[in-house]
Amino acid sequence: MEPDRQAVLAFLETVHPYDTLPRDELAEVARSFRRMEFCAQALIYVHQTPLGGLYLIKQGAVEITDGNGGLVSLLGPRNSFGERGLLRDGLAATQARATAQTVCLVLPTPSFKRLIETYPAFERFFNRKRGEKVSTEIATQKVADLIARKPLACAPDTPAIAAAQQMRAAHVSSLGVVAGDGTLLGIVTQRDLSNKILAEGQAPETPVAAVMTADPVSLPPTALGSDILHIMLERRIGHLPITEQGRFVGMITQTDLTRFQAVSAAVLIRDVVSAETLAEMAAVTARIPQLLVQLVGAHHAHDVVTRLITDIADAVTRRLLVMAERDLGPPPVPYLWLACGSQGRQEQTGVSDQDNCLILDDAAKPEDMEYFRALAKIVCDGLDACGYVHCPGEMM
Repeated sequence: MEPDRQAVLAFLETVHPYDTLPRDELAEVARSFRRMEFCAQALIYVHQTPLGGLYLIKQGAVEITDGNGGLVSLLGPRNSFGERGLLRDGLAATQARATAQTVCLVLPTPSFKRLIETYPAFERFFNRKRGEKVSTEIATQKVADLIARKPLACAPDTPAIAAAQQMRAAHVSSLGVVAGDGTLLGIVTQRDLSNKILAEGQAPETPVAAVMTADPVSLPPTALGSDILHIMLERRIGHLPITEQGRFVGMITQTDLTRFQAVSAAVLIRDVVSAETLAEMAAVTARIPQLLVQLVGAHHAHDVVTRLITDIADAVTRRLLVMAERDLGPPPVPYLWLACGSQGRQEQTGVSDQDNCLILDDAAKPEDMEYFRALAKIVCDGLDACGYVHCPGEMM
């Protein structure tokens, strides 16, 4: 079945590690998915049968069992499965069965493998050890885990116009300049090409060696994220090459750091939407102060920080509404939950109360009010339990 491409793109933006991809790449990946629907108890694939791609759950629930029928995991929306077999011999290492009406998006195997080969974030995510905890603290991350893609480089005699074309094709803003043996000689950025070639009226065929930053400061893959932050802040640079024994192995940019911080917020949102109990959700929101510290510590703009923090509150609110409807049944008339105050302005910080109201359809009858009183109590009390305290001015 042909999926709605814009809907797929919007969904992928909320799923890790797809949310780490450059926008153009993400749009291309969204076009690669095909949609499959399964009724409850339908087999999706059987152990040791060929896999058609990587499965991503858009809605529903999937049970994964091993070759002996033993339960491996229960998966919900935004969870992927099938990667173990794809990374081995292409045969399913498990069996998958839908336990409810389920919609899956399937990424073809060639596209999955290309992403694995091109983007280290994908390779790390799908090769991670079962149960391994991923740190969201950038300062303690190894540099090797922050590199977003394979190294892109050119030779010192590469014409400036060719370097610009290479950057444009790869959607990057810098290249390593390397010798024949891979030794890093310098870096060239879009700013170099703009300020030193275009603005100075130099010939497009000018070799990059004439405008590159020679012998740039670099870090080894074993360094920590805190080292990157310190060097970028102290030297006011936006591109930091990573070298191993002098050879160029990757580039860290300010965009990579911003994307990593956004992924940290996305990880919390992912955990919120998969929470089944209020206690699980409160445990997720308890991690917000740590995220706030690292966002501020990385000197992100105030409006970026508050937007990311507010996104988590929005996810909590939506999840509580789903849980409330699950307990109370479908609403008697359509309604809208309106977030006001700092949440409505997308200006939340680490300490924010809740301000909200309900807008009900004109068809609402007096007897419907009891349902909405109960729904409001579940959501408001749930927000309070998750750290968004009841409004002192009773704006709820």
